[in-house]
Amino acid sequence: MSYKQRWLKIHSEASALVQNETESDNSLDDNSDTMVHNDRPRTSASSDQLSNTCSSRSDADFLDSDSDPGTDFGYNEAPESTDSSDADDEIQAPEEEVTFREKLSSWCTRNNCTRACTNELLTMLREEGIGVPKDARTLLRTPRHIDTAEKCGGKYIYFGIANRIKELMTDHAQYFTENRELQLKINVDGVPLFKSSTTQFWPILCSFDGFKPLIVAIYYGKAKPTSPHEFLEDFLTEYSHLQALGLHWEELVFQVTIQAFICDAPARAFVKCIKGHTGYFACERCAIQGYWKNNRIILHAANQCRSRTDEEFATMQYTDHQTQASPLIVHGLQCVKSFCLDYMHLVCLGVVKRILYFLKQGPAVCKVSNQQICDISRKLQSFSGKLPSEFARQPRSLFEMERWKATEFRQFLLYTGPVALKKVVSESVYEHFLCLTVAISILLESDDQKRTAYLDYAQQLLNYFVDKSRDIYSELFIVYNVHNLKHLPEDVRNFKCSLNNVSAFPYENHLQAIKRLVRNAKNPIVQVTKRLREIEMTGKHSSMTRKPETIHISTKRRNRCFQLSDEGYGFVIEKNENGTYLCDVIPQSRTETFFEKPCESKLINIAFIRSFARAVRKVVTPDEIYRKVVCLPYERGYVLLPLLHGKEID
Repeated sequence: MSYKQRWLKIHSEASALVQNETESDNSLDDNSDTMVHNDRPRTSASSDQLSNTCSSRSDADFLDSDSDPGTDFGYNEAPESTDSSDADDEIQAPEEEVTFREKLSSWCTRNNCTRACTNELLTMLREEGIGVPKDARTLLRTPRHIDTAEKCGGKYIYFGIANRIKELMTDHAQYFTENRELQLKINVDGVPLFKSSTTQFWPILCSFDGFKPLIVAIYYGKAKPTSPHEFLEDFLTEYSHLQALGLHWEELVFQVTIQAFICDAPARAFVKCIKGHTGYFACERCAIQGYWKNNRIILHAANQCRSRTDEEFATMQYTDHQTQASPLIVHGLQCVKSFCLDYMHLVCLGVVKRILYFLKQGPAVCKVSNQQICDISRKLQSFSGKLPSEFARQPRSLFEMERWKATEFRQFLLYTGPVALKKVVSESVYEHFLCLTVAISILLESDDQKRTAYLDYAQQLLNYFVDKSRDIYSELFIVYNVHNLKHLPEDVRNFKCSLNNVSAFPYENHLQAIKRLVRNAKNPIVQVTKRLREIEMTGKHSSMTRKPETIHISTKRRNRCFQLSDEGYGFVIEKNENGTYLCDVIPQSRTETFFEKPCESKLINIAFIRSFARAVRKVVTPDEIYRKVVCLPYERGYVLLPLLHGKEID
């Protein structure tokens, strides 16, 4: 979208706001304000809007150079300056215009308008006689001073665990009145800011029970923090205080505990103070020793190795694995069981990506022909437009695999891969791939009873997959990620939940949202802090809202298929006004299995239907719908694959 097109869009929306004002004789009552906050969805800004850098002045111009960075890591809002360059004319706005300003400020933060764009809009509104400020900073209540600390070789701001959670409590009082135990999930990761430099953010994020991640602290520098002890000091000190005394809010006391640390392998090595994933003793769950071959460390052992324990880790008994004592040990946190092996990085970006690379350009024992690659790609492209709206991206060719995101590798593993690879690759390669598909499908199952019942089987499949990889892809295939597949079921047993609940997908999405708040290269950490403050002041924490998962059902072909509570399959014909659906329903007993090995596909609710001739037409209520189903064409029928994750964010 060009700047002109973007400006015309903003101009038309602003004109609509002004028109609504004039039609109501410039009088907005409390009810209209409530309607805006409740009915208008507060969505994150698009990348086109966020990437516009039309700022008239840098955020760094408003830093207080005389402030003491060691006293307060939060943001402080100073009184408005009386200088004519910063202050607006004193306009005694009537009460009804204050409400309009709130609506306007919320609209600006919701669309992430730049300061220059907002100032231009404000000038236009003032010319129309609307009593609004001159400057965007007054409208959005942007803090004038941001205190930063010099720490770990860069700049650092600590927002606080309790402060961030309390910001949610006012908007979600009902939830916090009923739930007194907060089990936090902590994410630490780095995100590069620009392609032309090494500058990066290292935020500490936390989330719990479906809320979007909260920023507890953020570090900015040219490299990762130099010391994990210094980087985590404020966070661990506050957590120890909350764990001992609880979090107090309106005469209520909440118990705060850390359920899991969700990080990728480099971040885990940094926080736990252990050898990286390329080390000889890199495995975090067992004492296997790798060996060097063809410029990589192979983690393959004939016998099962001794498991690591938190007790031995805390007493520094793993001298070949640990580099120093982790700061987590001092605060009584477990460094083995509390850290999950995130399946987004381990499986999707690790193992699945490695499988496809070995098939395309691996050793002769597993490499497929160019014609086979073309056949797989042709099948994948034929599925474009057929995946439900929960998918952020439709399937792409294997020739674009270098640009695939983690969600696309997950898509291939669970949905498109089992269909696209069938009858193209050899039977041994296909069955080996299905072992991984079935095992991960079990670990992602949301039904606790079913997941627990098949957990041992998933463990057997993953053990077989890793051991058999040596014959299928050669021993060069069995690196850190592949070996750790054997330990993945331990996380499901330990945390007693699906892998979806301890994955890095929501944190990666939030990291990109933080990155898009940066408008130029001058003091990015201050820019992000100011944008967050503006969102909190005008959007009422819309970015942290807890939204329940909903199932999107429609009459469109890609969104009309779902699974019923009795494991039958429904296909929507029409939607009734009372919320029910007229459907063609096919019982699972009338479907066929899509594959026989390593197990019948119906075990994980993957089925094949040849036609709808045996379907029964009936009315289905929303309560009968269990989950969405991906319906892909195959030969003269359709393959039905249950949707195992929520809505993706691009």
